[in-house]
Amino acid sequence: MPKLNLITPPDKLFNDCITITMVYPSNAIKDEMQAILHTQETDINVYVYELGDKEQNLDWLLSVCRMSDYVILDLDNSSQEVRMLASYLIAKSNTYWLTQAPNSVYTMLSVKQIYNLDFLKQEGKLNE
Repeated sequence: MPKLNLITPPDKLFNDCITITMVYPSNAIKDEMQAILHTQETDINVYVYELGDKEQNLDWLLSVCRMSDYVILDLDNSSQEVRMLASYLIAKSNTYWLTQAPNSVYTMLSVKQIYNLDFLKQEGKLNE
Protein backbone atom coordinates (compact mmCIF):
# COMPACT_ATOMS: atom_id res chain seq x y z
CA MET A 1 0.00 0.00 0.00
CA PRO A 2 1.40 3.43 -0.94
CA LYS A 3 2.33 5.91 1.74
CA LEU A 4 0.68 9.33 1.97
CA ASN A 5 2.51 12.00 3.94
CA LEU A 6 0.33 14.94 5.02
CA ILE A 7 2.60 17.84 5.99
CA THR A 8 1.78 21.23 7.52
CA PRO A 9 3.95 24.16 8.61
CA PRO A 10 6.66 24.24 9.82
CA ASP A 11 7.55 20.67 8.81
CA LYS A 12 9.21 19.56 5.57
CA LEU A 13 10.13 16.18 4.12
CA PHE A 14 13.08 15.67 1.82
CA ASN A 15 12.44 12.50 -0.14
CA ASP A 16 11.84 11.42 -3.71
CA CYS A 17 8.05 11.24 -3.52
CA ILE A 18 5.74 13.16 -5.81
CA THR A 19 4.90 16.35 -3.94
CA ILE A 20 1.68 18.37 -4.05
CA THR A 21 1.12 21.65 -2.19
CA MET A 22 -2.43 22.80 -1.56
CA VAL A 23 -2.85 26.46 -0.60
CA TYR A 24 -6.12 27.27 1.19
CA PRO A 25 -8.05 24.46 -0.52
CA SER A 26 -11.83 24.48 -0.23
CA ASN A 27 -13.57 21.45 1.28
CA ALA A 28 -14.67 20.41 -2.21
CA ILE A 29 -11.05 20.45 -3.45
CA LYS A 30 -9.91 18.51 -0.37
CA ASP A 31 -12.59 15.87 -1.01
CA GLU A 32 -11.63 15.62 -4.68
CA MET A 33 -7.94 15.29 -3.77
CA GLN A 34 -8.75 12.58 -1.25
CA ALA A 35 -10.61 10.60 -3.92
CA ILE A 36 -7.69 10.97 -6.34
CA LEU A 37 -5.08 9.97 -3.76
CA HIS A 38 -7.11 6.93 -2.75
CA THR A 39 -6.48 5.41 -6.19
CA GLN A 40 -2.72 6.08 -6.34
CA GLU A 41 -0.07 3.40 -6.34
CA THR A 42 2.95 5.55 -5.43
CA ASP A 43 4.05 7.39 -2.30
CA ILE A 44 2.96 11.04 -2.25
CA ASN A 45 3.71 14.06 -0.08
CA VAL A 46 0.85 16.53 0.35
CA TYR A 47 1.65 19.89 1.91
CA VAL A 48 -1.35 21.86 3.15
CA TYR A 49 -1.15 25.57 3.88
CA GLU A 50 -4.20 27.14 5.50
CA LEU A 51 -2.93 29.17 8.42
CA GLY A 52 -4.85 31.94 10.16
CA ASP A 53 -3.91 35.58 9.69
CA LYS A 54 -1.82 35.76 12.86
CA GLU A 55 0.21 32.64 12.18
CA GLN A 56 1.35 33.11 8.57
CA ASN A 57 4.57 31.32 7.56
CA LEU A 58 5.24 32.67 4.08
CA ASP A 59 8.88 31.55 4.03
CA TRP A 60 7.71 27.97 4.52
CA LEU A 61 5.04 28.36 1.83
CA LEU A 62 7.48 29.71 -0.74
CA SER A 63 9.98 26.98 0.08
CA VAL A 64 7.54 24.07 -0.28
CA CYS A 65 6.00 25.54 -3.44
CA ARG A 66 9.44 25.63 -4.98
CA MET A 67 10.11 21.96 -4.20
CA SER A 68 6.64 20.72 -5.23
CA ASP A 69 5.70 18.97 -8.43
CA TYR A 70 2.23 20.52 -8.29
CA VAL A 71 0.90 23.57 -6.45
CA ILE A 72 -2.85 24.04 -6.20
CA LEU A 73 -3.70 27.62 -5.20
CA ASP A 74 -7.29 28.50 -4.31
CA LEU A 75 -7.34 32.28 -4.61
CA ASP A 76 -10.88 32.70 -3.32
CA ASN A 77 -10.03 31.14 0.05
CA SER A 78 -6.50 32.54 0.42
CA SER A 79 -5.45 34.97 3.13
CA GLN A 80 -4.61 38.57 2.26
CA GLU A 81 -0.89 37.82 2.67
CA VAL A 82 -1.01 34.91 0.23
CA ARG A 83 -3.02 36.96 -2.27
CA MET A 84 -0.19 39.50 -2.24
CA LEU A 85 2.10 36.67 -3.42
CA ALA A 86 -0.41 35.25 -5.89
CA SER A 87 1.12 36.67 -9.06
CA TYR A 88 4.52 35.26 -8.11
CA LEU A 89 3.08 31.81 -7.36
CA ILE A 90 0.81 31.73 -10.43
CA ALA A 91 3.69 32.61 -12.73
CA LYS A 92 5.49 29.41 -11.67
CA SER A 93 5.17 26.51 -14.11
CA ASN A 94 4.08 24.04 -11.41
CA THR A 95 1.13 26.14 -10.14
CA TYR A 96 -2.49 25.45 -11.00
CA TRP A 97 -4.94 28.01 -9.67
CA LEU A 98 -8.64 28.30 -8.94
CA THR A 99 -10.93 31.31 -8.69
CA GLN A 100 -14.58 32.05 -9.33
CA ALA A 101 -13.75 35.66 -10.21
CA PRO A 102 -14.69 36.54 -13.79
CA ASN A 103 -12.02 38.07 -16.03
CA SER A 104 -9.10 37.43 -13.71
CA VAL A 105 -5.91 39.32 -14.57
CA TYR A 106 -3.96 36.18 -13.68
CA THR A 107 -4.89 34.65 -17.04
CA MET A 108 -2.20 36.93 -18.50
CA LEU A 109 0.41 35.18 -16.34
CA SER A 110 -0.72 31.59 -16.64
CA VAL A 111 -3.08 29.44 -18.64
CA LYS A 112 -3.25 26.93 -15.79
CA GLN A 113 -6.52 28.13 -14.30
CA ILE A 114 -8.52 25.11 -13.17
CA TYR A 115 -12.02 24.52 -11.85
CA ASN A 116 -11.39 21.06 -10.38
CA LEU A 117 -8.58 18.53 -10.14
CA ASP A 118 -9.29 16.65 -13.38
CA PHE A 119 -5.78 17.44 -14.64
CA LEU A 120 -4.36 15.14 -11.92
CA LYS A 121 -6.58 12.29 -13.07
CA GLN A 122 -4.82 12.03 -16.40
CA GLU A 123 -3.36 8.60 -16.80
CA GLY A 124 -0.02 8.35 -15.03
CA LYS A 125 0.11 12.01 -13.92
CA LEU A 126 0.84 11.12 -10.28
CA ASN A 127 2.63 7.88 -11.04
CA GLU A 128 5.55 9.43 -12.94
